[in-house]
Amino acid sequence: MSFPVPPPMSAGPSERPVPADVTTAYQLWCGVLGLAVVTLVASLVDMVARRTELVDLMTEMAQDPAFEGVTSEQLESTVPVLVGFTAALGLALIGVLYLVVRQLRRAKNWARMLLTLLGVFMSLSTLPTVFGVGVGGGTLGWILGFVGIVQAVLTVGAIVLMHRKDSNRYFLRLPQN
Repeated sequence: MSFPVPPPMSAGPSERPVPADVTTAYQLWCGVLGLAVVTLVASLVDMVARRTELVDLMTEMAQDPAFEGVTSEQLESTVPVLVGFTAALGLALIGVLYLVVRQLRRAKNWARMLLTLLGVFMSLSTLPTVFGVGVGGGTLGWILGFVGIVQAVLTVGAIVLMHRKDSNRYFLRLPQN
């Protein structure tokens, strides 16, 4: 039994020029990730600044019989570990997302779809902040709220650019007209 030979594909992604819309979407996503680093750093600074509240919360959670014998000094000593773990996890997640964003310029449609889904989720989760709900107290809360709104705007712009006519031709490997 023989199978039909697939038709030759048009020029591969490396041989075709990357449309300006895809390049701009890539740059917008890099901006989103840069703001994610800013948010992560601000959150870590806030976590360290509110260390006593964090220890109090952990002490309250440690009232469970399974944690019998855990002292507040031991809980206090875990705060740097918690901050380090949060930083490492946040940076790893941002790094993985950057690897996905890089695939946009290589005409990977799966990356476009994944970023579209992620971007819609991010944008919808920012809506409460737009209406003033969920904004933390103080200056840091307002700054994080503003950064979240800017991230949402950049994300929506990137999504629109990733799905325009030239971008669709590029990602779906359609012939250029």
